[in-house]
Amino acid sequence: MSVFTPPPPIESPEAAVPAPLPPRRGGSFFNALAFMFSAVLSPYLVILFGTAGIVYARSEPEDFWIYVTISLLFTTVAPALYVIYGIKKGFISDVHVMEREQRGGPFAVAIGGGFLSALILYFIGAPASVWALSLIMAVNGIAIWLITFKTKISVHVSVLAATVLGASILHPNVKPLYIVWLIPALMWARWYRRRHTIWQGLGGAVVASVITAIIIVCIPSLGGDRIVLFLDRIFKP
Repeated sequence: MSVFTPPPPIESPEAAVPAPLPPRRGGSFFNALAFMFSAVLSPYLVILFGTAGIVYARSEPEDFWIYVTISLLFTTVAPALYVIYGIKKGFISDVHVMEREQRGGPFAVAIGGGFLSALILYFIGAPASVWALSLIMAVNGIAIWLITFKTKISVHVSVLAATVLGASILHPNVKPLYIVWLIPALMWARWYRRRHTIWQGLGGAVVASVITAIIIVCIPSLGGDRIVLFLDRIFKP
């Protein structure tokens, strides 16, 4: 190329951003089903109902409201309020925080809230299976946050996997096979709606499941016996 030849035009940053993928074909039924799973199993609702259910099952009736209020205030309400504040101020684009670059603040609030909730519940004498749930959410939050610096991973699936596994292990009366199917169903929904690949959903499930199991094993008052009982309930005829 001659030195007098003008260089090719530089594309604007907007031109480098890929266009949104079109909706998948398959009829309104599959679209509605995928949307339903994504909405009903959103992290906000999963943590809300999962926490309330586990705390109810593992605490005395007179202690339930204080335990569940502390748990939800720091692990769910505080992060949700931060996201709403961010949307109003313009540094967060949507309630699901789809932009990876915007997730730092909500993650920090959720992680700090989880540790604070676990600490308060521990010192007021809550059962280990109650304060462990907040600890599980906090440590999983750290892992997912670190992963998002390098690549994308499904927060929806990771929160659901941690909650499902935590409920199945901490609450002996829960039949795992009745709720474990929700994890692949949500992975499909996130893939169908083009929010994540199957590998991103699978990564969220594996990371959350491993961390949840490790935390439960490392808490002396819970121990590995609950893992054994959990596996027994899965493979028991």
